Amino acid sequence: MNYIPFIKANSKLLSFGLLMTCLSGYGQTYLLALYVPFLIEDFSLQNAQISVYYMVATIASALVLPQLGKLIDSVRLKPYTLASTALFIAAMVTMSYVQHWGIIIVAFFGLRIAGQGLFSHISMTAMSKYFDRGRGKAISLASLGHPFGQAILPVMVVGLIGLVGWRGSLLVSAGLVLVIVPAYLYFFIDEDKLEIHEKADGGKTKLTEKGSSWQIMKSNAFLLLAPNMFVLSFVITGMFFYQFAIAEFKGWSLQWMAIGLTFYAIAGSIAILFAGPLIDKFTARRFFPFYLIPFMVAIGFIWGFQQSWVIFPYMILMGISAGMGNAIMSALQVELFGATYIGKVRSLIASIMVLSSAVGPAVYGVIVDAGYSFDIVFLFSIFLLLVVIVLSFRIIPNYTLAKMKYRFKKRHRRFDFFHIFNLKH
Repeated sequence: MNYIPFIKANSKLLSFGLLMTCLSGYGQTYLLALYVPFLIEDFSLQNAQISVYYMVATIASALVLPQLGKLIDSVRLKPYTLASTALFIAAMVTMSYVQHWGIIIVAFFGLRIAGQGLFSHISMTAMSKYFDRGRGKAISLASLGHPFGQAILPVMVVGLIGLVGWRGSLLVSAGLVLVIVPAYLYFFIDEDKLEIHEKADGGKTKLTEKGSSWQIMKSNAFLLLAPNMFVLSFVITGMFFYQFAIAEFKGWSLQWMAIGLTFYAIAGSIAILFAGPLIDKFTARRFFPFYLIPFMVAIGFIWGFQQSWVIFPYMILMGISAGMGNAIMSALQVELFGATYIGKVRSLIASIMVLSSAVGPAVYGVIVDAGYSFDIVFLFSIFLLLVVIVLSFRIIPNYTLAKMKYRFKKRHRRFDFFHIFNLKH
């Protein structure tokens, strides 16, 4: 896959992308969930209350992210990253000193907008802007920060909580981010040598610096991408949020589910690495209609089978879709919109993902609370994925409705001709 020469030639910038996606874990659900039991205990909250606080903060961050995210197109990389880091650190410090339930929402908001939002946004935007031929590999390598963070950060945070308490662990984490990010920027990133690679492509949606978010959202390219980004985050977050309830519904042990999550991370990492060279060789749009299919099959497995072994194809196939999707969608945004103002586009796409990650668990919760079983949740998810997969084929010109009709009529006429010919003979 020719990764070694590519890494050697671009090690500093690639490491920066990997670092930012890894540290974004401090604002992700899988890590923040570790603090939920302590918040419930210290503030005498109910599970429903803390869930509402989290959802409100997540939705608010999704609404603000497009305004902050587009600034990366007009602000240099270093000051933009430092400002995002300052916001991130302020949110962690606020969380560590919180004394009132209302401040929890503020802290959640800061962690979600800076961590899940801006740190990932900075990483993917930098890989998209400053790489050309190796853009797919760069995005894939930087995306590995997500599974690395999932493997490393929870263990580290749990250890810190045991040593210095949950409040102290936030301060230690804030200190680490405060040291690591500015130090890396100072010693390893020479912004004067970074060049935006923009290819002339008549197929791109034309963007300008003054182009509004509404103009982007009305474009055919955005309307093509948005459903995929929404449904992937919507379904994955919903399924993971209720993973233990699903295990109970299926009669599976939590240990089996935990092992399955390891397979999910491994499959996602491998898929990410394979996606990069394939994107560089064939373009992302070639794979766009297909990457959600393994995810749909995965949910089909969990719906159709009761045995515990189903956890493994379920997690592996879901990991493949998540890994491939991360790389494909990041590269496709550049193919469709260009690199110059990609920050504006990426921030809108990221806000959709953040919003869907808040809505998914809520919708699934409503279905279950209404008295329906998880089998209905599975069927609902399969239906959503199927609709979006079918819509995704619009990106391939050969599969547009007009050409499909034309080909059908042409084949029908050909069939009639041979049918008549055979009758005459």
